[in-house]
Amino acid sequence: MHYWKKSCITLSLSAMLVSGCSVFKDESDTRIQRQQVTLDIPADLATPRQPGKYDIPQVGNAAGDVADKSPVLVLATASSSRITDEAEKLARVMFERNDLTGELVPFLQSEIRDYFAAQNIQLTATDSANLSFETDWIKRFKTEGFWFWQNAQQLDEARYAITVDPKPHGRTAIVTVSLLEHRYFDRQAELSSAAARDNEVMLLNGLINQVAVAEIETAIVNRDRVQEVALEPGLNKAGEPAFITSQSIDVTWSQLEPVFEQLNFTVNDINRSVYTYYVSYTKPSRGMWSSLMGKEAPPVLPIADSDYQIVLQRSDAGTVINLLSKDGQPLAADTIVAAYEPFVAAIRAAKVEL
Repeated sequence: MHYWKKSCITLSLSAMLVSGCSVFKDESDTRIQRQQVTLDIPADLATPRQPGKYDIPQVGNAAGDVADKSPVLVLATASSSRITDEAEKLARVMFERNDLTGELVPFLQSEIRDYFAAQNIQLTATDSANLSFETDWIKRFKTEGFWFWQNAQQLDEARYAITVDPKPHGRTAIVTVSLLEHRYFDRQAELSSAAARDNEVMLLNGLINQVAVAEIETAIVNRDRVQEVALEPGLNKAGEPAFITSQSIDVTWSQLEPVFEQLNFTVNDINRSVYTYYVSYTKPSRGMWSSLMGKEAPPVLPIADSDYQIVLQRSDAGTVINLLSKDGQPLAADTIVAAYEPFVAAIRAAKVEL
């Protein structure tokens, strides 16, 4: 009985293998079916007309200039510059007003003039609004030899037009560079249409880079500028000494914690419903490494190491900042006056607006 079961299993596996092989279709048969069938037309019959819709026409070599290198791309390196849809065909870029440009059109006019003035190239405005300019001849030389035997040979020279097209709202403007004239003294310097477009784009990229450098210089000046602080000592509605800022109470509340960190306050608890911070104060100490590195000493408040409350109140002038003891008693007027300069230093160090 045991041997009968074994033989049955063997026969079943053999049947499955045979049937499995018949499941897959023969790819060669399918390929043969896909081959094009050619009709044999008897000699006494006319050959049917073959449709020529998909025939490839016999043409000669492609005419026109063929570029042998990649085109020069418009590089929007300035934070205010944006690539336009026509940048693949035209030397054109769009500028948007931001904090670094100020009034956009006067900014662009100034940077365009500065760019050509730095290269001793004369620039002439061709309209009364100073939105269209033409350059003098921009010359290109080829240097041969070395050291004292160098010789500069002029290859070509070109004149360009620069137009500034501002939108009516004044927040954006499109700058376009186009080639006006080109003269060459070496046959190899003759410009094809693709090479002319590359030269236009290279000049445009120089203008964009000029704007980018001006933006960086403005950012550095803004960073180094001493921040104005609107905080000043005053009195609250109860006639108690406090600090007053022109900011709203919500803005003041959101910006105080970086100031606390600069003053070495530790926030223990807050009560947002009554705009109250519960803090602990510890006089900061200047470490050895800070002294060696020449860092400024942290601001020190004229108060003892203890727990305090800092309570905000709305006022007609903006927001009142009350410095209270842990029992809720206002600090003395001379203490508030003496704490003013450390608070101002902390606000500037935290780079917040109070």
